[in-house]
Amino acid sequence: MKTTLAALAAAALILALAPSSQACFDAYLFLQGKGMVYPYGMWAFDGAGEYVIGGLKEGGEPDMFTGDLNVYYGLARGFSVQAVVSSSEKERTQFKLDEVGLRGVCSILSNYGGVYNLDLILEHHLTAENHNGVYELSAPSIWRNRGLTYVFHPVLAFGRDVQNGVRGHGGVFYTTRNNSIIGVGAEFESAQSSSNLGRRLVQGEAGSSLFFGSMIGPSVFLQNELIKGWGAGASKGDIGFAFTLKFIIEAR
Repeated sequence: MKTTLAALAAAALILALAPSSQACFDAYLFLQGKGMVYPYGMWAFDGAGEYVIGGLKEGGEPDMFTGDLNVYYGLARGFSVQAVVSSSEKERTQFKLDEVGLRGVCSILSNYGGVYNLDLILEHHLTAENHNGVYELSAPSIWRNRGLTYVFHPVLAFGRDVQNGVRGHGGVFYTTRNNSIIGVGAEFESAQSSSNLGRRLVQGEAGSSLFFGSMIGPSVFLQNELIKGWGAGASKGDIGFAFTLKFIIEAR
């Protein structure tokens, strides 16, 4: 119990201090050699921060902040849940917690043929402006071969007051011998994956990313991401930085 409270307090501190959204991949899971389901009985807590540069020139779009506090739990074998409270993207002087979300992740195929995982994800999140909320259904596919992890994650978004549509992202990640991971990714209208719950790091309809993540000791994982927005809505300065610090309590 003391360990759980300490992890919660530390994650809350990170949320408060980070130049705060959540990165579009939970790279910690890629280090585990499995899909996107947290193991049965495992707790994880993370604080995430994002800073988005709206424009490099004077008179451009204002810089934006957002932050998340996430809790994950392996509820059963092959099924985990995630809850999040966050501040939607807004100017630095307007930061406040105004979003909540819940996600369930179910394993459909686990380590099939020794290389492939398929999961099914359903999530629902509410904002202060949209009381009906948004639903997202997705099916991430993950292949592994010789230290490389390939991810393809299509997303279907729907809801009463939202624009329905197909989104998605993908990436390639390399796991090093010292339990670190580096990768590149691309997205179209979605940075949805692990914990982002529908928000994008940049304003462009598409984006490309550079990731770095590493274990710090047995129970702490640090992840950083740099992303550049492209296409409709993007500007020359459409650049985002994301930071995540995750605390893991191993399953017993």
